[in-house]
Amino acid sequence: MKDSKRYELTHEGQSAIICGSAPCLLEEFDEAWHNLPHAKVIAVNESASVVRADFLCSYHAEKFNEFKAKSLNPDAKTITGKGFRSEEEDRGIDYRFENIKIGATSCGDAVQIATMMGFSEIVIVGAPMNGNDGYFNKTPMFQDGCHRFGSSGYSSETRQLEINQQVLTSLVTVLPDVKSMSGFTREIFGGPKWQIQT
Repeated sequence: MKDSKRYELTHEGQSAIICGSAPCLLEEFDEAWHNLPHAKVIAVNESASVVRADFLCSYHAEKFNEFKAKSLNPDAKTITGKGFRSEEEDRGIDYRFENIKIGATSCGDAVQIATMMGFSEIVIVGAPMNGNDGYFNKTPMFQDGCHRFGSSGYSSETRQLEINQQVLTSLVTVLPDVKSMSGFTREIFGGPKWQIQT
């Protein structure tokens, strides 16, 4: 990796909110932001178009220009766990993180990257990752020749949903500071502190 793509800062003691693209995104983000008003925001893929993010994370590094063009914060730093493929693609990447366990979608990459960035508290919003959740912006369920993660066809036509969930589950023990607001991700990581207080 080129040194210029290495992220040198640490966010120890800080919180991060990771934003997926499910229909529950905005409601969950509002609740998380109310409880963590000083958190850094990491948007995954299209969620940057409705949530002002400090960072934009994707495995689909070839689409960073498209995501940034729609982003509420055009200055959001792009971060990825995807390895180098071309100079053209690399120009859209601000920071690259090595040793990401791929296979848990871009959201799975984001939680690993946030941990590598040193965040002490990480809360996932808008990413229940149940499969067939749909998208906050009603984007097509079938794109680039295949079903997207949020579609019913994604789980019915392949074992991909099960594989994604297995990879995410395998990360639980190495991502102790991650929590989630809903769905499958909440089942495996647990809910944020304000949801479990009595």
